[in-house]
Amino acid sequence: MALRSLSNVDLKLLSVFRTVARCGGFSLAQAELNVSQATISIHIKNLETRLGLTLCQRGRSGFALTEDGQRVYDASNALFSHIEDFKSLVLGYELLVGELQIAVIDNTVFHPGFQLGQVIRAFGALRHSVDITVHVAPPNQLEQMVLSSQAHMGIGFFPRRLSQLEYHPAFLASMELYCGVEHPLFSVSDDDLSSEIIAQYPHAQRGYVSFDQLPDNERQFVYSARAQNVEGLAHLILSGRYLAFLPVHYAQNWLQTHQMRPLLSSEYAYTSQYEIIRRKSAARTPAERKFFELLAGQGG
Repeated sequence: MALRSLSNVDLKLLSVFRTVARCGGFSLAQAELNVSQATISIHIKNLETRLGLTLCQRGRSGFALTEDGQRVYDASNALFSHIEDFKSLVLGYELLVGELQIAVIDNTVFHPGFQLGQVIRAFGALRHSVDITVHVAPPNQLEQMVLSSQAHMGIGFFPRRLSQLEYHPAFLASMELYCGVEHPLFSVSDDDLSSEIIAQYPHAQRGYVSFDQLPDNERQFVYSARAQNVEGLAHLILSGRYLAFLPVHYAQNWLQTHQMRPLLSSEYAYTSQYEIIRRKSAARTPAERKFFELLAGQGG
């Protein structure tokens, strides 16, 4: 019979399942749970029986969540996040306790004026008992993580506006169009380049920006590759076959080693506003409020 109500036993089984899913298998979760694989298997089987669902595939082909398993994993993340928020809001008063889930786009670590590590360091100097998890994901996934309560806040570039979210400025990032050292345009001076010449070569599109959101001078490009994150775009540029936009702070290493160069900066360079997003309807725990205060104070 499918589960009709939640008990403490169910919460324990869901906690085990979360650990297994996060670790990617029974054997990898064994050390964290400090129990045998046989015991973990029994717990997962009991949870599947309670829910009336098959949560994961395991065997010689490896471990993988089923569609129902992914749905239960996402829901259990939200559930335990709300439980920790309840403890903090109702039981902890102004003590910094519970969990803090931060989701961030993949290129911010190189930004000179915005250092998430320094924020975490400042937060760590406070008296608290908070478990911090940092997730790295593309913008559309950051939005979904915040909307589904898998993350308390997200940091990234968000070209669209969702009514359920609030947006706070984080930092500005300069963007330029780059080619790799193996590309035919690498040795061509800007004086000999034009937008018409550049448009003749294949481009890699930022998968998190729709065609309608592109500026007019980018809509003339022929897009034959795409990536959902900045690192993927860097790989495509370094292949020597594609042109693509990167944040200047992210591209610096390849510029210094002469593996990339920007093209027609006067024509294509622009500035992007990176932002912090939070769900409007979410209750703010003391830990989240303090971390956000420190985060919003970074800028740059």
